Amino acid sequence: MRRKSYDSSCKNWALHAHWSDRSCFFIIKIQDIPIGERGDRVIVTALFPSAAGVNRKSDVRISGVRVGKVKEIRLKGDKAELVLSLDPDIKLHAGASARIVSLGMLGDKYVEVLPGNPNAPPLSPGTALNGTAPPSFDEVLKKASNIGDDVKQVTFALRQSIGGQQGAEKLDQIIENVRELTASLKDLVRANRANVGATTANFRDFSAELKEELPQLADKIAELADALNRTVEENRPDLHDSLSNIRDLTARLKVTANNLNAITTKIAEGKGSVGKLINDETTVDNVNSTLKSIQGGVKTLQNTVGRFERYHLNMTLSGESLPNVSESRSTFGFDLWTNHRRFFRVEYVDPPFGRLKTKVETVTTDYSDGRHESYTITSTKLDKYSSAFNVQMGYRLLPNTIVRAGLFESRGGVGIDQDVTLFHHPVRLTLEAWDFSRQDSNSPHIRFESRFFLNRNMFLTAGWDDPTYAKHSSVLFGAGLTWTDEDMKYMLGLAGKGF
Repeated sequence: MRRKSYDSSCKNWALHAHWSDRSCFFIIKIQDIPIGERGDRVIVTALFPSAAGVNRKSDVRISGVRVGKVKEIRLKGDKAELVLSLDPDIKLHAGASARIVSLGMLGDKYVEVLPGNPNAPPLSPGTALNGTAPPSFDEVLKKASNIGDDVKQVTFALRQSIGGQQGAEKLDQIIENVRELTASLKDLVRANRANVGATTANFRDFSAELKEELPQLADKIAELADALNRTVEENRPDLHDSLSNIRDLTARLKVTANNLNAITTKIAEGKGSVGKLINDETTVDNVNSTLKSIQGGVKTLQNTVGRFERYHLNMTLSGESLPNVSESRSTFGFDLWTNHRRFFRVEYVDPPFGRLKTKVETVTTDYSDGRHESYTITSTKLDKYSSAFNVQMGYRLLPNTIVRAGLFESRGGVGIDQDVTLFHHPVRLTLEAWDFSRQDSNSPHIRFESRFFLNRNMFLTAGWDDPTYAKHSSVLFGAGLTWTDEDMKYMLGLAGKGF
């Protein structure tokens, strides 16, 4: 028997021939002919910027599994439109797309379909898929060429920087700098090894404490949240009542606002007494005149109050001892400065010898014959418990000189004060004369006093009292305190804080 065979294969068919001397048989393999159930294909279109490498009958795959063929390729505008014929059981969802992929490095190209999220709604009929194409071989070569140019530039720059003897010296310098840096870091780590170890131990202890404290803190926060929840639950009726009250108040405010709006509208339209009063020009002029008068009165009041604010008050309390006559003298009073040059002084004085009081009595005698005889009896008596007052007006003649006149221990007199400085402390020298017609002496009462101020509030007193009257003449020593109105405000403020 003689036998000869011929095999020829293509992509979609195969033909085998066998023959012998007596008979010949043909076998034909047919694929991709839709018959019966497979004739109900799913037709989908996809738009690509380029369909290079894809032909009719190219495979369509999902996850690498062949599910169809490219039925038709046509140009739509500046894009390639591919008509894809898919198996009937393929389900595409909203968001589906397509891309052109190569089968291997040199294999044929096919269309890969991404069916979309299965939970998304089905793809609407007639919707075209968005397609992407891989870069062409020319584009890859162009990018590779650009990369090669960049590499050439880098290598040229390196050759220029480190080439030759100078470049070698630079490399040696860089290596030496790196060596010195590593040595310095090594010394730094060695010198601070103990500190680093202590820091690490502190972090370890801190993390351990934090590990213990965090659960407790979380428990406390949970307890606080529970307490807040209980508080809210317990006070829920009160909160509900409060919200109801707020709603009622809001409704009332709304009604009030509407009423005010209606009132202001009537006033603006000139309705009612108030509207006529406001919109009448004569009334407005009268009101403006009244306001101007009030403004003038306010200015006058401000000027009056301003004058009172310019007043200053100084208070003094002092006590003195007269050792030569075994007596003492004390005073308490204040100076009211109406300006920087004039003041008025009012003081209560407890004099050391009291006061001589003259008593005049008229005695009348009646006789039996009807006659009357009258005579006058004048008597003088010393009242040691009698008090006296200083009521004086003072005037500053010079910056450091003050003159005074008025009552001195309830008798007329004059005085002069001179301020000097001694040992960097202020000193006031005072000379006073009063009671020029006293009965028990032919000379007036003269008094010399010096006040040495230890500070702005405390002073010491020394001097001579009544040197021309031997019966009362004595040196004097004492001390005193003085305050200004600002000091009184400060002390009253401290007292208020104490209470």
